[in-house]
Amino acid sequence: MTPRTAIITGGTTGIGLACARSLIERGHRVAIGARRAGDTAVQAEVRSAVGDSVMLAALDVADRASVDGFVAQVAEALGAPTILVNAAGIYQEAFLQDHSEGAWIDQIEINLSGAFRMTRAVFSGMIDAGWGRIANIASTAGTKGERGYAAYCASKAGLIGLSKATAVEGAPHGISCIAVSPTWVETPMMENAFDRIAMAQGITREAARAIIAGSNPQGRIVQAAEVAAIVDFFCSDAAPGLTNVDIQINAGADW
Repeated sequence: MTPRTAIITGGTTGIGLACARSLIERGHRVAIGARRAGDTAVQAEVRSAVGDSVMLAALDVADRASVDGFVAQVAEALGAPTILVNAAGIYQEAFLQDHSEGAWIDQIEINLSGAFRMTRAVFSGMIDAGWGRIANIASTAGTKGERGYAAYCASKAGLIGLSKATAVEGAPHGISCIAVSPTWVETPMMENAFDRIAMAQGITREAARAIIAGSNPQGRIVQAAEVAAIVDFFCSDAAPGLTNVDIQINAGADW
C-alpha cells in the first residue's frame, strides 16, 4: 500500500468520519475539511475517534476561496492530495409548492457544486502525479425520486453525472472517480430524521427508527462503516480499474 494524502469534506461526523478512520488505518495522511472543523471541541471529538494524526481545518465547499485555500493548506502540510472523498452534504425536506429558492440553492451548492469545486481544485495535482482517486458520496436518491426531496434528489443525480464525467476525463491520467450511493445511513443527520418522523407522527423515536429500518428489505439501517469499506477498497492498490460507476449500498431498497 502506498501512503497518500487524502482530503475528506464534511468528515467530522457520519460517513466522512468513517472514511477518515478507514483511510488513516491504511496509513494515509488524512485532512478533514468542514465548516465546524476549526472548532476546538469538534477537533477533540474527531481526534478521539480517529487519532491525533488527522489534520482538521475549516472549509466551506460553497465558497471557492475557502476551497482553494484549504487545498493549498493541505498540500503544504501533508503533500499534494491524490485522494478526495466528497462527503459534505445537506438536505431539507420540502414539497415543491412550498420549496424555497434558498433551500434549493443551498443543497445544490453543497451537495453538487461543492464537489465540483473540490474536484477542480485537486485535479491538476492528480494529473501531475499520474494517479488520483475521487469518491463522491451520492445517494440512492440520485436515481430514485421521492416526494419532498426535489432538491436533494436533483443534487445527488447531478453528483452521479459529475462522477461519470470526471472518470472519463481523468482516465488517461490515472485518475479514477466513482459515486457511492447509500440508502438511509445511521448518522447524526439520520438521527435528526428520526426525531422529525417521531414528532410528525406522534410516535416514539424508537418507533420512528423501526419505520426506517423496516423500509429496507434487509430490515436494518446501513452503517457508515459499510460505505467507508467501499471507499477504502477503491482507494487501494487493488482496484485500478474501478471507475465510472455508481455503487449502491441499498440493503435491498430502491431508496
